[in-house]
Amino acid sequence: MSFGKLGQRFLCVLLAALCAITAIHAGFTGSAEEADRYEEGILSYLTGASSAESVQAWLDGPEEELFRHPVEWYFLPLYQSGKYDFTSFASAYKSRIPTAEKKTANSTWLNRMMTAWALGADVSEEEIKAHIVPGDIMSLVYGLHFANNTGVRYFDPELLCGLQCEDGGFSLRGDFGDVDVTAMTLQALTPVVTGQSRLSFSEEEKKTVTETVERATAYLARVQLDNGGFASFGADNCESVCQVIIALCGLGIDPATDSRFQKNGENPLTTLRRFRTKEGAFIHKEGDAPGDITAAETLCALAAYERMLTGKSPLYLLTRSELMQVETEEPTPTPKEPTPTETGKNAAKKEAGSGIPPYRFYATGAVIVLLLIVLAVLKGLRRFTKKNVLLSVGIAAVLLAVTWFTRFESVKQHYSGTEKTDPIGTVSITIRCDTIAGEAGAPGDPVILPVTEVQIEKGESAFAVLEQITKENRIPMDFTGSGSSAYVKGIAGLYEFDYGNLSGWIYLINGEEMSIGCGAAEVSPGDRIEFLYTKMLGDDLRGTE
Repeated sequence: MSFGKLGQRFLCVLLAALCAITAIHAGFTGSAEEADRYEEGILSYLTGASSAESVQAWLDGPEEELFRHPVEWYFLPLYQSGKYDFTSFASAYKSRIPTAEKKTANSTWLNRMMTAWALGADVSEEEIKAHIVPGDIMSLVYGLHFANNTGVRYFDPELLCGLQCEDGGFSLRGDFGDVDVTAMTLQALTPVVTGQSRLSFSEEEKKTVTETVERATAYLARVQLDNGGFASFGADNCESVCQVIIALCGLGIDPATDSRFQKNGENPLTTLRRFRTKEGAFIHKEGDAPGDITAAETLCALAAYERMLTGKSPLYLLTRSELMQVETEEPTPTPKEPTPTETGKNAAKKEAGSGIPPYRFYATGAVIVLLLIVLAVLKGLRRFTKKNVLLSVGIAAVLLAVTWFTRFESVKQHYSGTEKTDPIGTVSITIRCDTIAGEAGAPGDPVILPVTEVQIEKGESAFAVLEQITKENRIPMDFTGSGSSAYVKGIAGLYEFDYGNLSGWIYLINGEEMSIGCGAAEVSPGDRIEFLYTKMLGDDLRGTE
């Protein structure tokens, strides 16, 4: 090889580096390899958020860490992958099984008990039937999932089909379909149509379900957005896309190629890239921060797609294990990683005080040295032309721009919080879930965050304080929207609707409920902020401290 060719190869290396940076934002075109790449990013997000060395370490970890996350959503794809040992998980999950003394919402009970059933727990037919309510569509959905797996007819499928709206969709309430509810209903009805359910159906029942599924599928194709995505409650979001992918894959419909779901060169799979961060996590909608439930649902969608490509059963058809029927030795709890030490905080303060992360200086020096070497090579090859010099300098400039305008941070840095540059005082904040104390799935201690002082700057909102304090204490917090439209969906693994259709998080400032969202509520020094879990839209909190 001549020295001239070597110099050209050297320039190619620089160009390849630039291409690699650009490739971070490449879209998902529908290959198994890309699904694996997306899955790897999600699992990295999960382990980082839980301070676990690996997914297996998280599954083997302490209950308080497991149940901080939407564990049932993560369980489905991880269990169906066949890659992990669920022995310790099964032992820990026993404490999450609902009991007669600890009431939960019907759909939540069925969802958790289906997870327990897959792990080997015995669930009586009478208990399952007792939690299937004709007017509660999600209890019918999970009840049918149960029936498809156990082969026991808890209700006639026409009951669920009868809830279809005139437009072909399904919804929690009202006369118009909702994408998420429609997709989740399809997921339950699919095994009846494909013949994979363990139930037996008459020809008339199959016809009714088939017609319902066809109308619901047509509804999804009709309401798909021009960008290939889907919206629920007016928001173009990742979870809706994921639920549609799971539904289509169960029916054997490839969302990457089916003509009904191709819009302007985009489809449900390619549109996932809009919600993927450069670190591999996923966000609810563009402009949001990564969310735990979003990551888990995306993992479910990827698993459903891979199962379709390999000819496996739909995501919700489970092979039952016997882990909960075998007495196992109690696993040694993995020590919970403490919140950042003072040493870590001091290091973070030192970096914040300098204003410029040290890696930027190192990267800048490396790019300059590399540029000088390239110029020297060009001169030695007598190719020191204006065109080659400008090309080399241009590539170096791009690399420097990426270095200085992109912030890279470790998981530890991400959770270390932000030092206030111009504080105006402090507020106190607490997070509690007293209304579900002692109920199945509730934290052992209803005080998720004791009263804690937080510095604020002028113009900060209650949501900004919550976001900061949950990061600093590694408390998972999931939300939608941004700025004044931010809405808290879940904290510490407790989500809206987990304990009934009226359950969720509300916030108080100085003991008063606010009429605006927490993202729009500006706080002042001395304010007392409370984020409280309610089962009755706050009625169960009024009149209490």
